[in-house]
Amino acid sequence: MAIKLCDTYRSFEKEQSLMSGKIKEIIDRIIKERARGNPVIAEMTKAKLILKGIYPDKYDSNDKDDPEIIEKLIEIKKQLNAEESIEESYNLKSAFSVKETEEEIVLEIQTQLINIGAKVLIFFASSAFNQNKLSQLMQNAFEDCIVFGCSTAGERFNEKILTNSVVALALSSNLIADAKVEVIQGLNSNFNTKQTFTSFDKYFNESTYTMDPTRYAGIVLIDGLSLKEEKLMDEIGNLTDINFVGGSAGDNLKYERTTVYANGKAYNDSAVIALLKMQKKAGFSIIETQSFNVLDPILVANKVNVESREVIEFNHKPAVQAYADALGVLSPKEIPKYFLSHPVGLVIDENNVLVRSPHKVNGSNIKFFCNILKDMEVRLLEDGDIVKETQKAIEQKKKVLGKKITGILSFDCIHRRVELENKNLVEQYGELFADIPTIGFYSYGEVHIGHMNQTATMLIFEYNSLNHNVRQENRLLSKEKQRLTQANHDLKREVFELKRKLKLATRALKQFNIALEAEINERTKREEEIRYLSYHDELTGLYNRRFYEEAIKNLDTKTNLPISIIIGDVNDLKIVNDTLGHAKGDELLQKSAMILKTACRKEDVIVRFGGDEFIILLSQTSKEVAQEIIRRIDQLSSKQFVNSFPISISFGWDAKENSEENILEVLNNAEKSMYKRKALYKNEIL
Repeated sequence: MAIKLCDTYRSFEKEQSLMSGKIKEIIDRIIKERARGNPVIAEMTKAKLILKGIYPDKYDSNDKDDPEIIEKLIEIKKQLNAEESIEESYNLKSAFSVKETEEEIVLEIQTQLINIGAKVLIFFASSAFNQNKLSQLMQNAFEDCIVFGCSTAGERFNEKILTNSVVALALSSNLIADAKVEVIQGLNSNFNTKQTFTSFDKYFNESTYTMDPTRYAGIVLIDGLSLKEEKLMDEIGNLTDINFVGGSAGDNLKYERTTVYANGKAYNDSAVIALLKMQKKAGFSIIETQSFNVLDPILVANKVNVESREVIEFNHKPAVQAYADALGVLSPKEIPKYFLSHPVGLVIDENNVLVRSPHKVNGSNIKFFCNILKDMEVRLLEDGDIVKETQKAIEQKKKVLGKKITGILSFDCIHRRVELENKNLVEQYGELFADIPTIGFYSYGEVHIGHMNQTATMLIFEYNSLNHNVRQENRLLSKEKQRLTQANHDLKREVFELKRKLKLATRALKQFNIALEAEINERTKREEEIRYLSYHDELTGLYNRRFYEEAIKNLDTKTNLPISIIIGDVNDLKIVNDTLGHAKGDELLQKSAMILKTACRKEDVIVRFGGDEFIILLSQTSKEVAQEIIRRIDQLSSKQFVNSFPISISFGWDAKENSEENILEVLNNAEKSMYKRKALYKNEIL
């Protein structure tokens, strides 16, 4: 269903207005901007409006919007030197819908955004809707702009926290000079981030590696079940210095399927990467806030499984035990109830902590929502005041800007929503955004530079009109520019000479590095060959006696019990050597070695001890299993020949079943057993 903007607007003019109250909104802004909290000036401004033919008390939010009156108000605003806030109203606008059908939702959002002239539209939607249909309808409704978004675990609209809704943020060309969106598909295969950034380079005719990070802003929306956030953000960080902020798509805590939107389509196992070029009068910044205090306990991840995001050991202890110790909890069974209030974090500095939230216990391991790498040091955290910390971050940003925030695109962890609901702070938290056009979604993870949890990352939009003060500042800057031009000219000559010298030095260094790398590779290759030969038998490729002497010591531990030892002696080697020659004798030994490797398990240690004698070391293996391995060897041997000689090996075996037994005595018993069977074989031949 294609919804045309022009048709909707004509309907708006004809039918008592699909959107009303714009006149009152502008009047209120004029009065507010002029008065700045002074009631006397507020009344004076009302009087000035009346003298200009506008009666403030005549209009309310239900009145039909008259384009002529709106145009007149804009002119009055300019005359009163307060045009900035009106200008801002046409830069960015938020919208939402809680309708039931996709068609109703899109129409309602389109109606709310009818006057904005969107260049970019970002929307977030509950997974309860038909994702493909919704994405297509949104693109059709806003056919002349770039449309993208993702599914959620809950939605944000200004001060409201919603479920089963769709929220949208429209950015006009006053803010956005240009934009490009790419989709990376197949996150669980070998996806190509570099190809995406090459596409950005071609579109903007500028390398993303050298783009001005104050003019370009990046947005990342990724499948929240892909487990590829770390890899994607690491690759993005290697390709550009542009700030990319965003989050992992959700599906209302079902953890079944999450979706990203672009080009009128819905994608799974994918990521949407957007690059926005800001207008000269527009700007952006980023808020990254979490509400945790850093505690003393330090946890070092000694053993991890990166693919499953599991920590196996902290501080050389099972992860659950180390986490329980850090909490001061007696029983590791109790720790899941502390996951929300006491996650762990990478402490960058006093004001910057990257939170890693525990997900669940898996045996003695802890599975996290973010990767914790081997040897990574994290600190135990304790939850603080989420409302206070968020308010502090917003107020600091307002202070830096020196004015109100134009709009916010928010990516908020689902765990933060759970915390707000558990502590009855939803309304209090929402009030922080009451006067700021805001949309966002509750995510399965947040990204900015890297991947994190239990954090709110926000893209802050700013708009700066060129007022008198700015123009005065520009004149002063122009004089400074003239002074710097000459200095720049002098520097260019110096830089040219330095570049020439650097080029020569770089060329020489490159040649040296190539030669050095070749030498290192050759030396490494020789060392590997020497190491291999020192531990392997040249004829059979099996381990040699030297390796055996080290292996038997390492094997003799309590954890490896029971330890079985098999000793084998190849029959008739001397006869083969005497009758067929030593080459055939070597063939007999090689075939015997291959039989042993085929019959044994991957973890078993097979050694050519010397001449025709072989030893097999079997950890955590009983006598019965050892006998089964010997039976397999016998079966394979019976089918192999060297000329007419059948391959036959005499075996003896024994096992160390408790710590008190001596491994050398077990070896001796196995050897005696082998010699007995060797003797029996010779008697049978005779």
